[in-house]
Parts: sequence; structure tokens; C-alpha cells
Amino acid sequence: MDKKDNMIKDAIILCIITLVLGAVLAGVYMLTKEPIDNAQKKTNNEACAVVVKEGDKVQDNDKKAVSGAATYLKGHDLSNAEVKEDEGGDLLSEYVQINEVHPTANGGKVYLADALKGYGGKISFALGVDAEGAITGIEITSQSETAGLGANCETDEFKNRFPGVKAPESPSEEMYNKNETTETQVQALSGATVTSRAITRAVKGILFYDASGKEAGLYE
Repeated sequence: MDKKDNMIKDAIILCIITLVLGAVLAGVYMLTKEPIDNAQKKTNNEACAVVVKEGDKVQDNDKKAVSGAATYLKGHDLSNAEVKEDEGGDLLSEYVQINEVHPTANGGKVYLADALKGYGGKISFALGVDAEGAITGIEITSQSETAGLGANCETDEFKNRFPGVKAPESPSEEMYNKNETTETQVQALSGATVTSRAITRAVKGILFYDASGKEAGLYE
């Protein structure tokens, strides 16, 4: 058998191996997809229940509100100024993605969203907002931040800094503060400015959209 035949034989063997591995991976994906999806749904449901005030009830996802959120985030920047997507700038959609919007019985909303600029990638969370636009709670559902630093975003100490906070009166103002908690800011995590900025900018975008929906009469 000459060199050319050997090369053809090796190529065929490689193709067969690739096909077999592909089939195995596809099978594993099909077997694990449903359990993973169910586990994530359970996590999200538990997070939604945690971020609302006691006695409030979380309702089904409002797909129309999710669609409206995507449009809003692509058309406004970090200072909440209206811009066109092709004009560039710091569009809110670069910092936050809203995946679900759940109305609550008391006129608030629970947002399931991703902060897109975390140190280790996206940070998924649930955010509760009451009828007056104040945060009722935040729960981190997934993150890959640095252990002992950004990963501390999951601690109660950090999450407890959010309830009662509203969108800044000056839209260009950052929502994190290195030293203290105010009505429109939360104290940043020590040694984790990137994580703090990622989460608060995502929260800021949600609060801007939440207020816009009320002003436009999209919901009570």
C-alpha cells in the first residue's frame, strides 16, 4: 500500500471517529438537556419568590414585556438617552439582557436577566421591583466570578444592599459606590469593581426600562 492509500485510509478512519464522537456528544446532550433545563427553571422560580415582598405573588412571564425590553435596551445608552443602534455608544443592550418579565400581584415586576460584563462572563440574576420603582430584592442565579472577590456577589451581605434602591436621579450616575449605600447607589464589593459595575449597570438598565413601561402605560 503506497503513501497515498495510507493517507486516504487515515482520513476515512478520522472521519468515522469524528462521526462516532459527534453522535455520542449529541446523545449526551439530549439526555442532559431536560434535567439541566428543569434545574435552571427550579432555580429561577425560587429566585423569583425570594426577591418580592412577603405576601406578593409572582405571575407568568409577560412575553410582550420581554420583547419591549429588548427594543428599549437597544435604543438607549447608559445615561438613558435615546440613540440609534448604528450610532454606537454604550447601549444598555451591551450590559444587560432581560430574559423574562414576571408581573406581581402588587403591581411590581420580577426580571430574570443577565449582566453581560462580569469579570468571568455573564452573571444571571432575578431582580424584584415594586410599583414605585424601588428594588425589593436581588438573587444571583449563576455566576463565574473570581472566588473570594466577585463571587461574593452571591452573599447576603452584598444582596442586602439593593432593597429600597431606585434608579439614579441623574441618569449618567453610576449605581455603585465604593464607600457607602445611598438611595440610588449600592456599596461595591471590596476588590471586585468589575463585578459590582457589571451588576449595577445591568440593574440600572432594568430600572430605566421598568420606569419607561409605567410612563408609556404598558402596565400599572
